[in-house]
Amino acid sequence: MSGTTAPLGVGIIGLSARGGWAAKAHLEALRAMPDRFSIRALSASTAESAGAAGAAYGIAFATDDPAKLAAQPGIDLVIVTVKVPHHGELVTHAFRQGKAVYCEWPLGRDLEEGRAIASSAREQGVSAFVGLQGRSAPAIRYLRDLVRQGYVGEVISSNVIGAGGFPWGGVAMAGMAYVLDDLSGATMLSIPFGHMIDMFTWVLGDFSRLHASLATRFPTARLVDREGSVTATAPDQIAVGGILDSGAVVALQYRGGDMPKCGFRWEINGKDGVLIVEGDSGHLQYGHVRISGCQGTGPIEDLPVPAQYRLLHTDPSGYSDAVAHAYRAVHEDLTTGSSTAPTFDDAVKTHHLLDRIERTADWNRRSST
Repeated sequence: MSGTTAPLGVGIIGLSARGGWAAKAHLEALRAMPDRFSIRALSASTAESAGAAGAAYGIAFATDDPAKLAAQPGIDLVIVTVKVPHHGELVTHAFRQGKAVYCEWPLGRDLEEGRAIASSAREQGVSAFVGLQGRSAPAIRYLRDLVRQGYVGEVISSNVIGAGGFPWGGVAMAGMAYVLDDLSGATMLSIPFGHMIDMFTWVLGDFSRLHASLATRFPTARLVDREGSVTATAPDQIAVGGILDSGAVVALQYRGGDMPKCGFRWEINGKDGVLIVEGDSGHLQYGHVRISGCQGTGPIEDLPVPAQYRLLHTDPSGYSDAVAHAYRAVHEDLTTGSSTAPTFDDAVKTHHLLDRIERTADWNRRSST
């Protein structure tokens, strides 16, 4: 698609008239760039829901058959925004048509499935991007540059404490209860913690050694939208420590539920200074964080994100902001041949790190399959 000037045609698998993540993040993000993307098709689980979504969002082609969506002329990019267990099947429809794909993170339910999906993309020779959108968020890109440009000097240590939030703290809605199932692939470890550790290593580098502990301290979750409760098997307490390739000593801890004040805090301590990243949510992938820091013995000062990191006029406090910046990178890669947006191979690398954490913690998910 090198040299393309017209907007790229997009088909979204999993867009619902009832809203949800696809509507409030992906749809808004794409519509913020009408010069780059044109949403031409959608698919949903039933013909009725597809028709309702098409009418709600003004999208002409709506179907309950994702294979038909992928085969539509004028579709350059197929976006997969459904539950993790269906990712492998749905991206295959796009691969068979030679279409580029953007698939939500996690790519697969585990490392093995993620590897298989990425391998299929390579075999078909298609461009395959993954929704690790935190790397595209203006604040995280700025943070990475601060570290690389020597704001703190040599990094000596770093620590993170975060809250996974709802529903990993003992209460849940029936429609979200599947994320409490350790076999779903969509858990606190893979989603909020997984996004965070992907950005953590993107900024500071990989682990040379690590140790980990995982636990389920809320084995039962009370349903808030109906009577009853559900059993939780996914970890809601995560502690990972270790040493990075740079020699920096690090400690990361996430807990289920919300924190009473600050839902996320990340300190990066170097020989020449300190950086502090804070946010209200442990979902760092939203990019909703504040950065402050100091050099030498100076005072801690706010470090607002410079204007050049904001490439779009999306709302910095909205859920679509980081996603929109990710899609902008995808557009650049597809039209210019650059390589900036996270790919399926990047997803496999993060899947491998999460698998390493599970194995180090002697987590028993595999023995339950």
